[in-house]
Amino acid sequence: MKPFKLNEPLASTPLRIFEQWYKRIKYSFVWLFIIILLTLSLATGLLVGFFMSMTAQSENITDTELREAVLNVPGDEQVNYAKKDFLSQYDESQNPLLVGPKSVNALIPKALIASEDSPYYKHDGILPKALLRAIYQDIFETEVSSGGSTITQQVIKNQVLNNDKTYNRKANEIVLALKLERIMTKEEILYTYLNIVPFGRDYNGDNITGIGSASFSLFGKPPSDVNLPEAAYLVGLVQSPYYYTPYEADGTLKPKDELEIGLQRQHYVLWRMRVEGLISESTYEKAEKYNIEAHLMTKRP
Repeated sequence: MKPFKLNEPLASTPLRIFEQWYKRIKYSFVWLFIIILLTLSLATGLLVGFFMSMTAQSENITDTELREAVLNVPGDEQVNYAKKDFLSQYDESQNPLLVGPKSVNALIPKALIASEDSPYYKHDGILPKALLRAIYQDIFETEVSSGGSTITQQVIKNQVLNNDKTYNRKANEIVLALKLERIMTKEEILYTYLNIVPFGRDYNGDNITGIGSASFSLFGKPPSDVNLPEAAYLVGLVQSPYYYTPYEADGTLKPKDELEIGLQRQHYVLWRMRVEGLISESTYEKAEKYNIEAHLMTKRP
């Protein structure tokens, strides 16, 4: 029998074969990792470069120019924006359609934030997770589509940009929303939004803009006097004003089945307020039973 030597090669043994394959697999994974890392780095660089090229114009907008564009509010001719607290000027304005915090029932901004942008006071103008979800839904054309825009982004879209559904517009919207959050307070952005957002049509068939105009046009009262169900109904209109509006193009009330669409949206707003702990269960149930149609303004014969 041939004696075993410690220094004898083990090329033919199973252990040696295993070691050889292990090294090959290990090196293959290392190279695969390096290739993936380099590919991701290159892709990230290209995306960043593409993003910067799309947003070059927005990056060049000064804070002053952005603020002036955003604060182009209907009926604000007497407002001096050079003063810091312009919201108090809104409240003191002789124009009843221009509103500030004291001119609006507190339920309105609460309903808006609960239904449109619940993390409003926590984010810096954008919600990355919501944006990625919206992009995914757009790329794969999913049946269910959820908006990725914060209230701040909606202000930018309405006041500075446009409604084009392009990646170029969205990229600039992101840059400007982040910038706007640095130069205006949350309250200033919120009440600017309430004063400029469309609310559909009134009982004459005319377009209405701003919560002040919407409150008078739909319920015949200032936004400070609306109750909870009315506040929820008004807020529900902003997502799709001409879809949820209770009025036809000539100002007449829509048929009951079409009015129900707006009421369903109102119920959603109320439900979101309940989920966020802004109203109790009993208050929620009572508000759901309120007859909105009976309180809507209509044409006089």
